[in-house]
Amino acid sequence: METNNRTDVTLVMEEQGEQAMSRRKLLKSLGIAGAALAAGSLITQRTDAAAFESVTGSVYGLAEDGCCSPDEFVINTTIAVLRAATAANPDHVHFVRDLAQEGHFRYDSSDTTTADNTGTVLVSASGLRFKRLYSGALNAKWFGAKGDGVSDDTAALQKAVDIAQDRGDTLYLPTADYMISAPIVIGASKRSIRIVGDGYHKGSWIRAHSSITPAAPLKAAFLFDDSKVAERFEFSDIVIQGETGKFEYGIYTKKISHSLFRRIRVVQTKVAAIGIGYGWCNDIETCELSFNFGDGIFFTADNVNMLNVVNTKLFSNDGFAANLANSSLTVRFNGCSIEKNKVGGIYTKMLNTPLDISDCYFEDNGSVGYQLQNPNRLIRSCIIINGNTAPNIIANAYPTGAVRITNNIVSVSSDESFVACYSAGSSLEIGNNTFVRYKTPAVTYSLLRTGTSKTGLGAKVNNLRIYGNGVWENHKTAMTLKTLWIEDLGQATTLLHSAWLQGVPEPNYAPAPSTFTSVFSGGGGAIAPSATKFNGNDVYELSGAANTDVFGFSINLADYPRLAGKYVYIAFYARASAASTGAVAYTSQLSMNTTAYTPDTNWRLISYVDLMPASGTVSFGLRKISASAGSILYVSLPVLKEVGAATNSFIEG
Repeated sequence: METNNRTDVTLVMEEQGEQAMSRRKLLKSLGIAGAALAAGSLITQRTDAAAFESVTGSVYGLAEDGCCSPDEFVINTTIAVLRAATAANPDHVHFVRDLAQEGHFRYDSSDTTTADNTGTVLVSASGLRFKRLYSGALNAKWFGAKGDGVSDDTAALQKAVDIAQDRGDTLYLPTADYMISAPIVIGASKRSIRIVGDGYHKGSWIRAHSSITPAAPLKAAFLFDDSKVAERFEFSDIVIQGETGKFEYGIYTKKISHSLFRRIRVVQTKVAAIGIGYGWCNDIETCELSFNFGDGIFFTADNVNMLNVVNTKLFSNDGFAANLANSSLTVRFNGCSIEKNKVGGIYTKMLNTPLDISDCYFEDNGSVGYQLQNPNRLIRSCIIINGNTAPNIIANAYPTGAVRITNNIVSVSSDESFVACYSAGSSLEIGNNTFVRYKTPAVTYSLLRTGTSKTGLGAKVNNLRIYGNGVWENHKTAMTLKTLWIEDLGQATTLLHSAWLQGVPEPNYAPAPSTFTSVFSGGGGAIAPSATKFNGNDVYELSGAANTDVFGFSINLADYPRLAGKYVYIAFYARASAASTGAVAYTSQLSMNTTAYTPDTNWRLISYVDLMPASGTVSFGLRKISASAGSILYVSLPVLKEVGAATNSFIEG
C-alpha cells in the first residue's frame, strides 16, 4: 500500500480481511474507464453478485489474462465501516453492500459541511464525506426506509423527498409496504419531482402506521405545503391505502399546476382520495380511486382550471366519484368508469365552464342520493349540476357554463335520472348516450331532471339540446326513457323555451292576440291592437285597470292529442309603458307566476312552463300588474310549444 496511515478506510477493510488497490494500480487496471472514473463519471449500481461481476468486468476493464479481480480495485464495505473511518483516499471507490442500500461511494475531500442523509451522503465520525455515485432516480430505501409493513418509515421517506426536491430528482419507491405516522410533506416552493413506484397492482404501498387511528387520521399521505402554486409534479405507480380512514386524503393540495397523477390507486381515505385545488393543466390519468369513505376526487379550492380525468376508475366510494365543490374553468372526464358511488357520480356545485363528460361508463350511482334544500328533495342521479355557493341549496346564483355530456354508457340501477341540472347558464348538451337496465325491474328513467326553487330562485338551463339517446335494443321492454322531469312548475323561471329536443315537432299552438279573451277575471281591463310594432310584428295593448284580467286562450286536449302529457311553455314579449308596470304569465293549472314590476320600459320575455294533463282543457294567458290604471302593457309574439321545439330567433333571444 502507498500509505502508512493505518486509519485509512482501505486499511480498515484490510483489517477485516478485504483487499484494496492503490490509486496507481487501480487506474492501470481500469484503462480508459479508469480515466473516466477519475474525472468523476457515474458508476451504475447493481446489487446482485452476478451483476456485480458483470459490471466490474465491463466498466472497470478486467482483462481476460486475469491481471486482477474485482476485489482488487473496488473496496467492499458497509455503511457502518464508512461512518467509522478517520481517513480516506478520494481516488478509491467504496462499494456499500448493506441490503437495499447497495451502491458506490467516493470520498469528497472538498466537502466539510454536507449533512449525513444515509442515502446519498455518509459522514464519518471524523467528518469525512462519502458521496454516492449514481444516475437516474433516488431510491427511498437508500435513506433507510424498511418497507416491511411494521417499521415507521416516515423520517426516511421525508428525508428522501427532501433530497429529491433539493436536487430535482425522481424518487423511486421500490415494491414494499411503507408505513408512515405523519404526512410526507412536499414543498411547493422547492424543485418539482416525480414520485414513482412499481405499479399500483404490484405493491409500492403507502399505509398508515399502527400508531394512527381513524379517530385521529393524518391529513394526507402526501401533503403539499401550499407555500405557492406547485408546478410540474408527478405521482405514478403507487398505492395509498387509507386503512379504514387513517388518512383524510391520499394526496392533498390547494395549489398545483401542470402536474400528473398517473397509475395510482387510492383506497379507504376518510374525505377523498385526491384533494386538488387552484391551478391549471393537471391530469388524473389511468388511476383507481375506490372504496373511499368520502369522495374519489374533491375540489379543495376555487379555480381548478383545465383538469383532465382520463381512463380512471372511480368505484364504490361512499360520497361522490368526483365532487367539484368549488369553481373551475374546463373540467373533462373522458373514458372513465364511474360505478357504485353511493351519493352520486359527478357533482358540480359552482361555476364550472365548460364541463365535458364523454365516453364514460356509469353504473349504479346514487344508491344513497344527495339531499338538496330549498326545496328539500333527494337526488339520485349520475350527474348533478347545481351551480350554487351554499351547501345543498338549489339556486341560480352561480350558473354553470357550457356542459356537454355525450357518448356515455349508463347502466341504470338505483339512480332515477341521468342528469339533475339546476344551472347551465350557457348551454347543456346531452347526446348519444346509451342506457341499459342493471339488476332492476322495469323502470322509467329520466334523461334530465330540473326545476326551480320555491324561494323564487329558479333553475337556469339555457340552450338545452337533447338528441341521439336511446335504450339498448335488448332492454327496450324493461326500460322507458323519459326525456324531461321538471319540478316546481308553479315557480318555473326556467329558460327551457330555448331548448331543442330531438323528435319534438315545431308547431306553435298559440293563436294571434287578436283572438285573446279573458280566461281569468281579476280586475277588468281590455286588450286591443296597438299602433306600434315589435320587429315588424303586431303588438297589442293590455289596459284599463291597474291589474287586468288574464287575457289569453284555451286548449282542449281532445283537439290537440299530441300535447297530452307533454311539457309545454308559454312565452310572450312584453313592454311596460312605465317602470311601475309589470307582467305575469298564467296557466289555469298553475295560476300566475310571480314577476315583479320592470325596472325600465324595454321589451322582455315572459315565460312559463307547464305539464299538460292527459285530457281536459287548459287556459294560458298574460296579465298586466301595475300601480296605476293609466299604464299600458304592450304584448307581441305569443308562443305555446312543447318544451324542446325549435323556436324563432325572437323567442330564442
